[in-house]
Amino acid sequence: MLLKKFAVVVFWLLVGVAALSPFTELEPVKQLDSLEDWQKPGRITALSQADQKKVLQRLAYTQPLPRKIPLPDFNQISNTTEKKRQFFSYLRPYVKRENARIRALRQQLLDIQEKKQKRMRLSLEEYAFLYSLYDEFRMDVAETDETMLAELLKRVDVIPEALVLMQAANESAWGTSRFAVEGYNFFGQWCFREGCGLVPMERGEGQYHEVAKFENPAASINSYFYNLNTFHTYEPLRQIRAQLRHEGKPVRGEALASGLVAYSERGEEYISEISGMIRFNRKLLEE
Repeated sequence: MLLKKFAVVVFWLLVGVAALSPFTELEPVKQLDSLEDWQKPGRITALSQADQKKVLQRLAYTQPLPRKIPLPDFNQISNTTEKKRQFFSYLRPYVKRENARIRALRQQLLDIQEKKQKRMRLSLEEYAFLYSLYDEFRMDVAETDETMLAELLKRVDVIPEALVLMQAANESAWGTSRFAVEGYNFFGQWCFREGCGLVPMERGEGQYHEVAKFENPAASINSYFYNLNTFHTYEPLRQIRAQLRHEGKPVRGEALASGLVAYSERGEEYISEISGMIRFNRKLLEE
């Protein structure tokens, strides 16, 4: 009899969870401890502890950091299709996490833009959030206006998964390069402080750059997003993306690849290569 009552209680608990789950998914759980040190705002210390927490909630990642697992030895996977699947599977959770945060930030900025267009007053919390993003996305803004907010929206936007994964595959030789294996660097990103990364074996005389070394794939993906969304060399990519938004068209990897002429010394040849890889691997990318 007791076992029967217990089974009934468990049944109704499961029913309750199932009923609530659609609503709990509507509001992602904010990961308050998820920001890197450089992402944490430095201009909110004057706010109360409660208001500081609200700003951090606005800035936080909406998905937890994927559990770190060793990079597979892709050289040992002889089946090319299976190698590609495992490569995509390994990096995709980190790309989705980064884009999820970007979408959350962008929606809040669109809400603020709408308020300003309606000449509604922004709260102190909204201003703190706005200026925190100006800092994070490398904009030196003394006083915000519609032009500055529009520029920020050009930067706070997603990078299509297909483009991220294809550049990662291209730059890291499908996860087999020394820099990917030893430093989780999938994008050939450089750094310029001695000891900041791995010294390239073919570094020319008089050159001092190193290839950045990251603690985990999340940091590598984060740095890649930061580069494309902030550095002036990738303004063409951001302009293409903004134009697609203006025209109500989807933001796709092939279109944005046209803005990567400065990513490689090979220029247009590099763009053609990345675009071709996206087309060739489209079915696997959409699995």
